Amino acid sequence: MSRLATPSPPILRRAASAAPRTDAGPLRHQRALSWTGLLVALAVPVGMVAGQPLRALAALGLACLGPGAALVGLRRVRQPLAGWALALLVSVCGWTATATLAAWTGRWYPSALALAGAAVVGIVSLVGLVRAGRRPARPWRAGFRLATAPGVRAATHPAVLATAVALWLVALAGTDVTRVGQYGLLATVHPAFFGALALCVAGFAVGLLGPGRRVPSRSLPGYLVLLVLLLHGTTPLLLDQPQYAWTFKHLGVVEFIQTSGGVGASGDIYQQWPALFAATAQLADVSGVGVTALADWSAVFFNLAGALVLLAVAGTLHADRRVGYLTVFGFLCINWIEEDYLSPQALAFLLSLGALLVVLRWLRRPVPDRPAAAPGERPGTATAGGRVRVTAIAGLLGVFAVLTAGHQLSPYLLLAQITALVLLRQVRPGWLPLPLAAMLLAYLAPRYGMVSGSFSIFDGLNLFANASGNADGWGSDGQAFSAIVVRVLALAVWTGAALATWYGWRRSHPVTVPAVLAAAPFLLLAAQNYGGEAIYRVFLFSAPWCAYLIAAALLAPRDHAGRPGSARTGRVPVAAAAVLAAVLGVAALATMQGRHGQLMVDRQSTAEVRAARHLYATAAPGSTIATVSSNFPGRLSADYGEFNRSVAVGEPDLVEGAGLRHALLGPEHVPQIEEYLRGFAGTETYLVVSDGMRRQVAYFGHLPDGAVDRLAQALDAAPGWSVAHRDDGVVVYRLTG
Repeated sequence: MSRLATPSPPILRRAASAAPRTDAGPLRHQRALSWTGLLVALAVPVGMVAGQPLRALAALGLACLGPGAALVGLRRVRQPLAGWALALLVSVCGWTATATLAAWTGRWYPSALALAGAAVVGIVSLVGLVRAGRRPARPWRAGFRLATAPGVRAATHPAVLATAVALWLVALAGTDVTRVGQYGLLATVHPAFFGALALCVAGFAVGLLGPGRRVPSRSLPGYLVLLVLLLHGTTPLLLDQPQYAWTFKHLGVVEFIQTSGGVGASGDIYQQWPALFAATAQLADVSGVGVTALADWSAVFFNLAGALVLLAVAGTLHADRRVGYLTVFGFLCINWIEEDYLSPQALAFLLSLGALLVVLRWLRRPVPDRPAAAPGERPGTATAGGRVRVTAIAGLLGVFAVLTAGHQLSPYLLLAQITALVLLRQVRPGWLPLPLAAMLLAYLAPRYGMVSGSFSIFDGLNLFANASGNADGWGSDGQAFSAIVVRVLALAVWTGAALATWYGWRRSHPVTVPAVLAAAPFLLLAAQNYGGEAIYRVFLFSAPWCAYLIAAALLAPRDHAGRPGSARTGRVPVAAAAVLAAVLGVAALATMQGRHGQLMVDRQSTAEVRAARHLYATAAPGSTIATVSSNFPGRLSADYGEFNRSVAVGEPDLVEGAGLRHALLGPEHVPQIEEYLRGFAGTETYLVVSDGMRRQVAYFGHLPDGAVDRLAQALDAAPGWSVAHRDDGVVVYRLTG
């Protein structure tokens, strides 16, 4: 057998041979897509009249599903998951593209655009229903029906899910985030949280490895959703404000677009790559939901959307649905990179997965490493014809165009992955990377001066330096613990993927494509350190394919002698399920530690946000607003560009900017601080001291204990300083002398 060939799982072969050759399956989910588009189209005008919560739901449906559902409903996308994932991708790209064009042209009419879009979606959906010409299917069920593994009572998994949710709610009620210390959320959260996570991973493992071993439980999507809520929905429910100080800088850009109806500021890197900000501003205006609330739940949205797309990608690579579920669940458990807050990279990563879905499903060469036909799908449908391939190329170029306007780095990583697949003759046409590269260069060319003047474009061929990360040392035991945990997790994932690749190659399993996609992001380290974050982006873009390789190796069919062959049936393999649950649980805990180990720094208090808004509302345009350290929710208002005009991003700070790291700040440092701040030539000068900064310098070891308090006492007594604002743990000083 060829090393690229994949044996079709026996149960799938039996199901395929027993099922009659009919188009009813594909037509069922196509009708479901068309009905979904029609419902969204009707909900938009009704929601604008009826108000909340229908207005918010209708706007979200239009942004994430309606247009794509209407268009995909016209096509014969035979695999249901691929159809729904493509509907999501088309909708998100369309919403983002229209918002970006509106911001670029200054014609900002989001409500009118939403109504017009809903009308078009309704018409296209009706056309799709007429073309289907059959009895309407129920949209909420069609295309998602899965066979249930025999031998497990139907109520078992719902009971496990309900118990886990109840434990999670108990944990939320019993956790006080103000008590979070240097070891992060897991050291403070109520013990019921660990019970909820244990039930989630154990239930998933049993559902995945249940009797039959080839027919996954229909409760697996429930475990995926629950895992997303546990990992990414816990902090929004515990915190008063969005996580991370830099989130508020993004809120300021969104508010600027909402207020001005466009983008400007040629020196502002955010407004030069405005796709995420314009899309969020349009969604906030149409839905009536505040930008802060959207920021709170962005991680949940991006992970749920990414899970759907990645599940469809895995279904394109492998016919065993269990591999797809384990890939997605495993990726969620290992993805400790904090890319999914309200940020350009969150949208960019989702679009990158979507672009690879298009490439792998419709642009792969007709080689024998394609998965066997799934039940209800005709053999050979994965190989796209000429017209379908042209449509796929056009769609890929559209997705890549939106991605190019959304993030500075992600499209280059995607280009590297696609180029590697083309060079290895896995994807056609061979010229595919050329228009993608031309698009990137054309977009970068007019912005090159601004980028190169403020940021490094090429850091040299120094792999170790570029992979060193953004931490120059560990300032506390808690920081060291979290750093070691995520390093061990990353190395374990890469090692596991390498072993899985070797295992699959030895047994003639198809590993070329996922192995190339996992390895290609490492090319970034040859050119950039991305402000010390290059290695994190490498892991992010590599992790989905590492998870796939490991999942495919673990679920490869074996006979009793350990050779690839038939699948065993019977009772749930308790030992295998226990080991899998333990590994997934440990990985999920490591990810939680990596994401929320420094929650004492990342959480922003209401008092700090209130002080920031007061400062930006009352300070004179052209003022200099400085901080002791960078942990402050600054630049959060629409007029953020009127302040710190000589600073590319953020606020001047004393620790890094003034070179006072490790200094025991006090009266002797006040003259040096004044000289540093006057160098910015602001109309007025402010210095912010807050509890968040105290927590940051303590966690990272930037200043000795008590240094921030000594500085505050010195400024209180200094003749050239006055208090402009004082709140709970926040003091804003004004330089008057």
